Amino acid sequence: MLRQAIRVDDVHRIKRPGLGYVYTGRVTIGALYLGLNEGLIKYAPKYQRGFKATKNVEPEEYDRLLEIFDDRLVLDRRRASAIAVKYLMALDGSANRLLFNPDVVWNARRDPHRPEPAYDDAGRHLEVYTTLTIPDSGHRHLAYWLLGLWKDNPARVPKEVEIDKDGERVKRDQILSWLERFDPFDDDESSVLVQVFNLPMEQEGHLFDEYNDEGKRASNAVSIDLYKDKTPSRRFITSLMQLSPIFASSEIETRSNTIGTGSRKLTTNATLDSAVKPFTRLLIDLETKDQRAYDDLVRFMGAFFEEWAVFYPEYLPTASADDRHKLRKRSFALSNIIFFPLIRMGFHFWEQYHASERDWRRTREWKEALKKLAGTTEVPGKRGKTVQVEVMARDTSHVAQDGNPAWRETIVVPRYDRNGTIVNWTLSSTRDTREAAFHYLCEVAGVRFDRASRRAAARKPEVA
Repeated sequence: MLRQAIRVDDVHRIKRPGLGYVYTGRVTIGALYLGLNEGLIKYAPKYQRGFKATKNVEPEEYDRLLEIFDDRLVLDRRRASAIAVKYLMALDGSANRLLFNPDVVWNARRDPHRPEPAYDDAGRHLEVYTTLTIPDSGHRHLAYWLLGLWKDNPARVPKEVEIDKDGERVKRDQILSWLERFDPFDDDESSVLVQVFNLPMEQEGHLFDEYNDEGKRASNAVSIDLYKDKTPSRRFITSLMQLSPIFASSEIETRSNTIGTGSRKLTTNATLDSAVKPFTRLLIDLETKDQRAYDDLVRFMGAFFEEWAVFYPEYLPTASADDRHKLRKRSFALSNIIFFPLIRMGFHFWEQYHASERDWRRTREWKEALKKLAGTTEVPGKRGKTVQVEVMARDTSHVAQDGNPAWRETIVVPRYDRNGTIVNWTLSSTRDTREAAFHYLCEVAGVRFDRASRRAAARKPEVA
């Protein structure tokens, strides 16, 4: 019989009911790169993520084993590049990103025509004589392959790599400097742990399902709380929570994405993080180029909501749970969705003042805008008359005595029965409704934040 042995060293094994032995060993990133490059370890589209959407894939193509770097596979090269860069970032002691997961997963496919894996208990090494497939950790495999590729051929390093979905990027020159310190064949610092199963090919799909579908993800709030400096938006809200009494950690829900019925929490860290994310590019720019301006932005955002608390003292740390829940019942002023347009407005005000070198402490536009939002507005009344209602009034029935029907079709949307009849109206927090809320509040406040108005504001003289 023609056969090729693949050897893994430093191997331990355990026996699992119904599965047989599962092995854990160690390989260097360099060895893993060579194994992937030479086709010793392959990806099974049928039992993993499959192919990208295309009309050119025939059904029988799913049974073929492919190299991990095949462009037809549903593997995101950008995500793998981010993983690779996070690994390199750990070589820099000042980096705030680490790649924690040290594992990759293989399956030595059971084949009746091939010998079973051979384990040397004394020498603690494993020899495999069947095909090695990747039933999980596909993106990590692709990331380690990229590390080997970049080390062998620095010209293949991208101009920049986006290391998270919020837009934080690392430039090519920085990646090259880390690669200089990276030895992919260093047994001590450039190794990964590999779990080796010995399953029939159909069970590869079961393993993939268990690893990817049965695990329970932590809530966004918990993830943010446990890794506060991971992204620019998280770092910003952490700074805000440290500076502002309104957003002190005791006031913010950090373990759940919602406010409990008996809770006195102001809002959630997940809400704040989502509201700040659109300004990731600005935050990165300030973090890297102008720390004083960054700190000033944090102070302004704290002052912005302290001014809001002048009109709604329920925002203050002295407010009780009952105070806050009563406000939520009658007003949108403390709804989670309202943080999105308010934070966006605060960022835009600060950008204008910063661009025009105006001190926000000596201006009143932002204070006047908040005063208008906390005040009243005109809406159509009976017999063609207009009536004054609270801008933030939660009652949107047309025309309520003190309700604001303008919120309908903005953040309050209709619910229909099966006959297409509106049965009620419900609060909706989506990208579209948040956008609508922002533009409505800008209209009420009489402010504009388009590019033309920002350029004009940058040319205004300072206002006492």
